[in-house]
Amino acid sequence: MSLRLGAMLPEVLRHLFKKPATVQYPFQKIGVPKGFRGKPVMDPNLCIGCQMCVRDCPSEALEIHKESESTDEAGKVTKRFSMTFYLDRCSHCAQCAEVCPKKAIHMDTEFEDAAFDRGALKLTYK
Repeated sequence: MSLRLGAMLPEVLRHLFKKPATVQYPFQKIGVPKGFRGKPVMDPNLCIGCQMCVRDCPSEALEIHKESESTDEAGKVTKRFSMTFYLDRCSHCAQCAEVCPKKAIHMDTEFEDAAFDRGALKLTYK
């Protein structure tokens, strides 16, 4: 017993004066590292409706719907799209953001997306 205590005593004394390695999480927020992949966010004004993000999503967590189509006096057709993200399915792989030709999707740094209701994890951008 004394042999084990003698081998452990220097380690105990070394850690006695160090700062704690853990963070009191809900009260102290920690920063996220560069390149962190949080939840996907869309800018609907940039979306052209190509559906490449829907095709490449391995989790099938995206849907794109055409909301409206209008033609101005010059004959230019403007289409508006809405996108629905299902965060309960999303694996945060950022494939949708990488494949988007207009960079309408980017990954946010928010990582707290827990909810009591599954419907709260459905994001719709119009």
